[in-house]
Amino acid sequence: MSMREPRIVLIAGVWLAAAGAADAAAEPTSQAGGLEEVIVTAQKRSESEQSVPMSMTTFSSAALEQKSITDFFDYATKVPNLAFAPTGDGVGTARTVSIRGISGDNVTGFYIDDVPLPDSVDPRVLDIDHIEVLRGPQGTLYGARSMGGTVRLITKEPELSKFSATVHAGLADTESTSRPNYTGDAVVNIPLIRDEMALRLTGFYDYEAGYFKRSYCTDPATAGVTCFPLSGSGRTTVSNVAALDTYGGSASLTVKAGDAVTITPRLMMQRAGYNGLPLADFNNLPGSGIGFPAPSGSSTLPSPLTTTDLTQARFFNIPEGGTDWWNLYSLTLHWKAGLGEFVSSTAYFDRRVDETEDQSEFVWAAITSGACANPSPYCFPPAPGPIEEIKSYQRFVEEARFASQLPGPVQFVVGAFYSDFHGRVPFAGLYPPSEVPNLDNELTGGAPNNPDGIPNLIFLQAFHTDIQEPAVFGELSWDITKALKATAGLRWYQVKTTSSGFEEGLAVGGGAVIKAISPLVTDKENGVNPKFELDYRITPDQMVYGLASKGFRPGGVVPIVPPGTPGTFNDCVAALAAVNPNITLADTRSFRSDSLWNYELGAKTAWLDHRVILNAAAFDIRWNNIQQEIFLQCGFQFVANAGAAESKGGELELRARATEQLEGSIGLGYQDAKITEIGESPQPVGSPVFQVPDWTGNASLQYTMPVTNTWNLVSGLDYSYMSSSFSGTNGAALPRKRPAYRLLNARFAFSNGATEFALFGKNLTNEVTNLGDNRSIAAEVPGRPRLFLNEPRAIGVEISEHF
Repeated sequence: MSMREPRIVLIAGVWLAAAGAADAAAEPTSQAGGLEEVIVTAQKRSESEQSVPMSMTTFSSAALEQKSITDFFDYATKVPNLAFAPTGDGVGTARTVSIRGISGDNVTGFYIDDVPLPDSVDPRVLDIDHIEVLRGPQGTLYGARSMGGTVRLITKEPELSKFSATVHAGLADTESTSRPNYTGDAVVNIPLIRDEMALRLTGFYDYEAGYFKRSYCTDPATAGVTCFPLSGSGRTTVSNVAALDTYGGSASLTVKAGDAVTITPRLMMQRAGYNGLPLADFNNLPGSGIGFPAPSGSSTLPSPLTTTDLTQARFFNIPEGGTDWWNLYSLTLHWKAGLGEFVSSTAYFDRRVDETEDQSEFVWAAITSGACANPSPYCFPPAPGPIEEIKSYQRFVEEARFASQLPGPVQFVVGAFYSDFHGRVPFAGLYPPSEVPNLDNELTGGAPNNPDGIPNLIFLQAFHTDIQEPAVFGELSWDITKALKATAGLRWYQVKTTSSGFEEGLAVGGGAVIKAISPLVTDKENGVNPKFELDYRITPDQMVYGLASKGFRPGGVVPIVPPGTPGTFNDCVAALAAVNPNITLADTRSFRSDSLWNYELGAKTAWLDHRVILNAAAFDIRWNNIQQEIFLQCGFQFVANAGAAESKGGELELRARATEQLEGSIGLGYQDAKITEIGESPQPVGSPVFQVPDWTGNASLQYTMPVTNTWNLVSGLDYSYMSSSFSGTNGAALPRKRPAYRLLNARFAFSNGATEFALFGKNLTNEVTNLGDNRSIAAEVPGRPRLFLNEPRAIGVEISEHF
């Protein structure tokens, strides 16, 4: 897609809107045959998406099924100005989400119903009523970590009056795999006491074959002697690497206690296991037979950075992979009073991500291959060495609120929020002792490199973090006239973070007395988040609005940067001084919150009996005191508050029903996010904010036609586009360009009442590209980055039956 293509889409959308406006006055106000409108709860009350003065994208339950959407990637690539990238360690907790150019850790809210979750969680899209993607900061009603926007998955509630059930199964083949993918799921709704109590159960199993391979030296004794990662002989190759097994389900019970009160406890769980890391190697020096310089030296990467090599070439057969398990327990109470509705949402979330990575090549290239005066060509052969990282945390959340339904011109929402988080988090988790055979003999002559006497230790970390967050919030709206409404909101918050832990091993400096201890530290801050909004209804179906809203992200406490070994590659004192000589190791222990202001003008319009819906918004965001992750040459990092950025752009979304059979949509987003003030990060003024594409676009067509008297054919085609962006995941000084990519999907479904057979294809053009470079659990092998790739072309069939 050239730079002209998004503009063509934008011009076409405006032209269609103008044509609709020209005929609107002559049309009746009846909405028969109009487009489906989703009832959302974005403002903590139920209302049509078209009546909410906010830029948002929604997916109804029917749309999720028609587009074969099963996970985050499926719907995220169809949302204007939403982007995502792997910026964290490993795989399970690596993904972060950005909206409107606001990228980084904890900048986008992610919810299941009223429960905030990490944005790296990827719940199976099953029994979902709808999805809401809210653009712009939601700091008043949703609080911290909603700076750029919020993604909400709203589940279906048990139905009190009737029994229903759905079963679904699918089979697919993905390019470059050696076995098929298969999936199955079921939903059942059981009224236990008619109109008073109902149980709803869901369950699923999904297997996705791995499209990577792993090759290794057949005889480990030849590693680094006659066998190297890219050698043509003496190697064994295994397929189906990074296959993904996922299963889970939910159970919810709704009890109606009288006419006014309903209580719904719910349990939701998901288990994912992967027998490898879904990462492709970029072999910088394939001619060397190794793929990377050893001992580590300078290397040059192309721009943009991408690869089609799906073989992970290694010295040893060390299977990578991990598990991602989580449980969500919630209890929701709705009490409808005469003046409004009281809602209490209580939840407990428990997650454990355990991953293993092969660090043999890194230790050899960066340390042991050159750990002598005269390598000829290498000082020591490679040795097998896995490294493990465990992130395990729990969070209790309570929100109680009241949304009014007053007869007059004034309405309000008021509530209180409390969150108690504790556990081991990314960058401050648990690394069990990571050992590499013969390391002590090669580097210290046999003495352990740590005060605990652990032999051959590369790295050990143990940290624990506690975060308490109380808040109170409210929004007040006033219908000044029948057409003009003003809204003001405010949220007071407090964040208290406590953390402690230690690190040791060669990576932190080594030595019999060196143990990098981060003593118990508590950091507390509070503040307020305001919002102001004014909307005017030109007609009941056309609204314009303007708003100013503030968003924030909490600060935190992280592991202190260790001193390292003076005069060596991991001398962190010298590396820190090179960034800013005024910063000490103690200063790297904590960082403060950052915030932004979003200024927005928008329009939400429906035309031709709601057969045409055109929504548009323009925004200008000023982001100050940015939390910037600073990567040091010694291999560690810290977070500093420095610099500023501005993001400007807009969104346009058009949906139209040309006939009763033909429906189409166009979505387009533009975001120009640039650094406006430098800090410790080497990003210069005018450089793009990392992980943010300028253009995002999508388009879809759906056509329904009868095949026989009882069978219909529903044909769907959708297209997504993401322009190029830059990644600073492995260092801001030399950002890596992620190329633009396009996705073309299709689905053809034959339906007969409750029965449906479908043929679908995803990524039909088989465009496989770099979604982002991986931040290794250990450290990146110098000259051999690992890249997340999107899934190759997949063709499949599915069947569903409704009872």
